[in-house]
Amino acid sequence: MTKAFKLPGKIDPELLRAVRIIEGIVGNAWATNADGNFIYVRGGVLSRLVVALEGLDLTTDPGLRGWKKVIHPDDHDRFISQWCRCLENGEHFDGEHRMLRSSGAYGWSRITAEPIRGRGSILGWYGAVIDCDASGASALFSDSPNADATEGSRREPLHPLSNIHPDDRTAAAHAAARAFWTGVPQVIRHRQRHADGTYRWAETRSEPGYSVSIDIDDLVIDRKPHMASADDFLKGYSAELVLGVKAVESIFGNGWAFDASGRWIYLHPFAESSLGLTPEQLNVSVDEGYSAWKQLLHPDDYDRVAATWQLCLETGDDFNVEFRFRRANGTYVWARTAGRAARDSQDHVTGWYGIALDIDVYKKTVDALCGRERELSQLIDMVPVQIRRLTPDGQPTFFNKRLLDFFGLTEVRQLDKPGTSRLNAAIQDLVHPADSGRLLNAVRHGMLTGEPYFMKYRLRRADGAYRWVDGRGEPLIDQNGDIVHWYVISIDIDDEMRAQEALRDRERELSQLVDMVPSLLWRLDPNGVPTFFNKRLVRFLGLDEADARKPNAERLAATLNAAVHPDDASSLAEALRHSVSSGEAFSKKFRLRRADGEYRWVEGSAEPLRDDDGQILQWYGLTHDIDDQLRIEEALRERERSLRQLVETLPAMIDCATPNGQPVYRSQQLREFLGYNLEELDGTGKSRLDATLEASVHPDDLADVREKYTHSLSTGEPYARKHRLRRSDGEYRWVETRAAAMRNSEGLIIQWNMICLDIDGEVQVQEELRLSQERLARATQAASLAELSASVAHEVNQPLAAIVANSNACHRWLSADPPNLERAKITAGRIIRDANSAADVVSRIRALFKQPVDVRTDTEFASVIGEARNLIAEEALRRRVRIDVDIENEMPNIALDRVHMQQVLVNLIRNGMDAMDTITAERVVTVRVSRVDDSIRTEISDRGTGVKYPERIFESFFTTKPDGMGMGLAICRSIIEAHDGRLWSQNNEPTGATFIFTLPLKSEASE
Repeated sequence: MTKAFKLPGKIDPELLRAVRIIEGIVGNAWATNADGNFIYVRGGVLSRLVVALEGLDLTTDPGLRGWKKVIHPDDHDRFISQWCRCLENGEHFDGEHRMLRSSGAYGWSRITAEPIRGRGSILGWYGAVIDCDASGASALFSDSPNADATEGSRREPLHPLSNIHPDDRTAAAHAAARAFWTGVPQVIRHRQRHADGTYRWAETRSEPGYSVSIDIDDLVIDRKPHMASADDFLKGYSAELVLGVKAVESIFGNGWAFDASGRWIYLHPFAESSLGLTPEQLNVSVDEGYSAWKQLLHPDDYDRVAATWQLCLETGDDFNVEFRFRRANGTYVWARTAGRAARDSQDHVTGWYGIALDIDVYKKTVDALCGRERELSQLIDMVPVQIRRLTPDGQPTFFNKRLLDFFGLTEVRQLDKPGTSRLNAAIQDLVHPADSGRLLNAVRHGMLTGEPYFMKYRLRRADGAYRWVDGRGEPLIDQNGDIVHWYVISIDIDDEMRAQEALRDRERELSQLVDMVPSLLWRLDPNGVPTFFNKRLVRFLGLDEADARKPNAERLAATLNAAVHPDDASSLAEALRHSVSSGEAFSKKFRLRRADGEYRWVEGSAEPLRDDDGQILQWYGLTHDIDDQLRIEEALRERERSLRQLVETLPAMIDCATPNGQPVYRSQQLREFLGYNLEELDGTGKSRLDATLEASVHPDDLADVREKYTHSLSTGEPYARKHRLRRSDGEYRWVETRAAAMRNSEGLIIQWNMICLDIDGEVQVQEELRLSQERLARATQAASLAELSASVAHEVNQPLAAIVANSNACHRWLSADPPNLERAKITAGRIIRDANSAADVVSRIRALFKQPVDVRTDTEFASVIGEARNLIAEEALRRRVRIDVDIENEMPNIALDRVHMQQVLVNLIRNGMDAMDTITAERVVTVRVSRVDDSIRTEISDRGTGVKYPERIFESFFTTKPDGMGMGLAICRSIIEAHDGRLWSQNNEPTGATFIFTLPLKSEASE
């Protein structure tokens, strides 16, 4: 450690020890004699100030006390006034001023000092200097308004210590020191001496000012601590430890001490009040095996601080850490603590003493300033403007992020090129060649004259595209009138420039539109005199093109009056006069003569343009040639009459209804069939639809007709239904009704159109045909059976005849005397042969009607169900049938013929689909498979009409289908029975049927 002394032999030893203690704690210590002349300054400080100790006191004015060389001129007078007052009355000194640095710049420092007293007088002063702007802390005060004017008053104690009761003076001094070093307001309760010499209790709170907003309410201590000197707590410890604590407290206010083992032996009363803990309570952590800091520190900081503290205890090194500690109110605040070991004559550590500075305000302030800096940086980068800074001669030194991103650069130094200036390189590379010369001249003119410049030019974006910007440059001028920087912004106006160009194009387009629009446009003045005809109207009337470019009002009016048909002239003039006089919109149909002499019907309309006061400025009119339209309308009316006649004469009954189904039109045939008109249904208390259905539809068909019609109305699906409708004579006749929705361009239903055909004769014919087909099918079956029987008889007759003949021969051979046994034996063999032949014939015939069961294999029944579903899936989709399969989990395999079982499943599912052909509700076939005891039970259910003849449907040749053979279910039953199973049916409630078959699990697979 380097020290510089002036006359070291004459320095009071206690003063020297105090200086060394402070120097050991905070590093920068100094001392003066009783008159305030420097006698000691740390060598590092002298080196930083580039001054010798002797040089500090070389002054012709003793009142300057050597501070003139190091204190900023703006702060010197205030500092000297405060320092001189302390020298006179012996008060604690603290202040904050700008001090000279070795770089020649001034920086903010905090200075504090305490007198050393002996023999009833002040022997000298010792103090400390701490730089407070190295990390940006100077911003705490540099941005404060009127800092120079208010700094002294802000840092001086509100009440001099000499006016404070002697018993309270130490607490007040410590509170003032703590407020000075921490920046935290201190509430001081003390007895204050008044003019009459009496002491009265007072409470003082000092509030510092900050350049940023931070919350310090949680840091304020407003409890009056019990004050006691360090001697009361440190009795029995070395004089070095006592002196160290007292020196630290006198300067900074917050002192502490540990014994050699690291146990708390002294904590400043203000700290006890702030922490809400006593040294005895803190030492509980040591008894529990932790460090003495355990109860104070933030959990995230404890391990680090404890490790450092343990190392210091072991080595005796100085202790200097930064951490968060918990205050009595539960909040954590930042603090910095520094400490050193006190040693005896044998250099053994006898204890530890140090200082704890509350730096939470500093931390919060720096964070707030950093946040403000980030915010300003983000503002510069995110503001939707391209910002750059130039030197006084125009060289770019800064681009904001938006401009860097625009150019595709990462920093402005990328513009540097050998042999050319940064400005020239930027203009050559980044400005459109057509604009670079103008921009360079404008910039140079601004640099020479100091005048702001602005212009519009094109910049090249990172993707190579040029975009228009509006650039503006302004100089920053110092107090001497010199240009410090140029600040330039450019705003992307490419879209605006394109919009302006688009507006010009649109203006040209609108002018062309006025002339080319297929309508006749004109303008009148407020009195109704023509002032403008577009080109189309000029050509329609046969005027010269010059009349369109430079219209002549009199000529236009005369031409227009001459072109109006004589029969329409008076009514047109009257309508126009009425509109001009009343201000009402003009609209009129009239005939106008074309340039070729033909009169054509036109429709003219006009609206007035008014000013803010409602006065008519001019009239704008539009005339349509509607001659062709009128001719088309007439043709359409004629066509409508023709179509109405066609509808009325069609051999069908036509009905039209609103989107909700209410009839609005009926053809003549329908009206005659029903025997009443639509108007007759009004006033009955029912809607036309309900009245029509109840009066005309057969009661047995009414519910189904209403349901289907309601479904169509709600879904928009077409309606089709055969039902009975009562004719005007009371007879019900079968009709076929079909309805479809008519929709607009948006797909919304605007009308229902319906056609109704009388099919009563057709229905009767179909019924007779059905009965005939049924009788024919039965006759065919009988003929087929007869033919089959004859074939069977023919096939069996031959072997049977052979059996009879051979039997007779055998009888004769046996009846002979003696019996011819040999011949009889041969004949008996022939009988057996012919019998086997007859049996083979019968087996072959049975095979025609019985499904053979091939080799059975162990099969997963669920896979058979899936294959059958896939086989029928396409047909089910076509017939709008959903097949639901529900198979019980962990189904065992079963021995079966896979192909035959698929045939059974497909046949039963198809029968279910056939049963639902006539229903309109949801069509579902459900297949459920479950295990019941030692068999697998399969149920196939539908939602059809049910089984009418459950006792006969499994008979051969019996069928309920018009085109059925009556063999499907019989074959299914034979296959199931061949698998040792059973097949039967049952009807469901309320509708449908279920076919059920079981297959035993005990059947063995064929080898």
